[in-house]
Amino acid sequence: MNTNIIKSNVPERSSKPNCLLTLSILSGFLAAIIYIGCETNLDLKSTLPLNDTIEIANFETRYNFENHIGIRMDSVLSDSRCPSNVQCVWEGNAEVRFLFTEDSIQTGFVLNTHGGSKFNTDTVINGYRIEMLNLFPYPKDPGEILQVEYYSEIFIENK
Repeated sequence: MNTNIIKSNVPERSSKPNCLLTLSILSGFLAAIIYIGCETNLDLKSTLPLNDTIEIANFETRYNFENHIGIRMDSVLSDSRCPSNVQCVWEGNAEVRFLFTEDSIQTGFVLNTHGGSKFNTDTVINGYRIEMLNLFPYPKDPGEILQVEYYSEIFIENK
């Protein structure tokens, strides 16, 4: 058996130059991404206009970046409104919990659909008047409304 080893005159390739080339390319991409990121001006759009009626879904948060405020419809605490296909002695009431944020300070409050002295439909927090105009969907009999199905119409103004 012939066990002669034939040696080639071709020099072995080192992996160091390939590593340096790959590292250089990756560094260039990283520098480009950082540069583009620094040049990007985040133009955040406010989703909470003042002096306008808006719809807000349950668990949704809307922001007004110019005034550093936000509002979240947090939950429907109760809904005893008379179903639309039933005759009731009293129209009923729904209580909705909201969270108002101004400069990272959060204030919780409850608004009602009925109105009157015991059922506030609006409140004032730090000069902002917040009014709940309506709550949807309106109950029907039979039928249960899930928390995720609720949304309200609200109006916010800076007094």
